[in-house]
Amino acid sequence: MDRSYSKKWRDYLENILVAIFLALFVRTFILTGYKVPTSSMAPTLKPGDFIFAYRLPYGVKIPLSAQKLSIKVPERGDVVVFTYPDQPRVSYVKRVVGLPGDRIEIINGELFINEQKSQYAEKLTDEILDLPGYDQFRVMTETFSQKSHEIILNKSTSPKSFGPFIVPQKQIFLLGDNRDASDDSRYWGGVPIDRVEGKVIMIWLSLDSQKKWGDNRFPSIRTDRLFHKVE
Repeated sequence: MDRSYSKKWRDYLENILVAIFLALFVRTFILTGYKVPTSSMAPTLKPGDFIFAYRLPYGVKIPLSAQKLSIKVPERGDVVVFTYPDQPRVSYVKRVVGLPGDRIEIINGELFINEQKSQYAEKLTDEILDLPGYDQFRVMTETFSQKSHEIILNKSTSPKSFGPFIVPQKQIFLLGDNRDASDDSRYWGGVPIDRVEGKVIMIWLSLDSQKKWGDNRFPSIRTDRLFHKVE
């Protein structure tokens, strides 16, 4: 076999192996992609959103292990990907509301953190029109710790109360932004900080399965959500 031909294939194979190694390195230590399957984080995240989560802010994962180094506590208001000890292979996405030692309480649908009431303002918007049953929702701007984000409440559901709950040490308290349709810390308690996989930073693609084309075979693309920063 011609030596130049053999060298060409060897270089080609080496480039493929390097590319695979870099992809695995980035996915394991830096950036990971996920698909959002439910509306529990709407309107921030919608079903069909494809997101990137940045791993480094909360510690470095040890290869071939569930353990992490330099574990850091997330900031209140962060949207995070995490796993729960009972289902380590299932990834969840929620918003960090309570930090270790915080007193969390919900009174008639309004969030209190360390006995300080969050601020609320109703928002008129068309961004939920692609959600099933959108006419049953109210969009509210919720503000705590000088950070604001949008939540949705069901008009037909009576405001609910919860707590008070003291967040255990080395744990965080998480809520979904779709408050009346989210399975979160109100039901299964705090989440160990070392279970946090990464901070959601971007929606890079969003597919709307409620609006299809091509003989109703293909979901449409929500162009307004492409490469949209998540806050």
